[in-house]
Amino acid sequence: WALDTNQEERDKGKTVEVGRAYFETKNKHFTLLDAPGHRGFVPNMIGGACQADLSVLVISARKGEFETGFERGGQTREHAMLAKTAGVKHMVVLINKMDDPTVEWSESRYTECCDKLLPYLKKCGFNPKNEIYFMP
Repeated sequence: WALDTNQEERDKGKTVEVGRAYFETKNKHFTLLDAPGHRGFVPNMIGGACQADLSVLVISARKGEFETGFERGGQTREHAMLAKTAGVKHMVVLINKMDDPTVEWSESRYTECCDKLLPYLKKCGFNPKNEIYFMP
């Protein structure tokens, strides 16, 4: 929400354009790109991914939402493949909505999501030893 570029995006809760922000440390300059996840804005997502060295793939642990994103043709699969194709070298997979009533911070649900995603991400070309990081 913070990186959505206009009021319409904020009102609808859908990122359309790639949002940009940055922060600096003593030795580095980091640029954050918030790419859209909605199916209708995949070209904008690709534009953001082409500029990234690292991606954070945010997926839902909510029962039904994870499965929808991960089934054939789902956005989770599409975004992971497009990120690798666009040259992203590292991926953090953020398992979101762990507090949902269908999940209730369940470690088994988190593990289930990770276990289903890992073989697919390997198939996309990510090396699980040093290119994929999971985070609840």
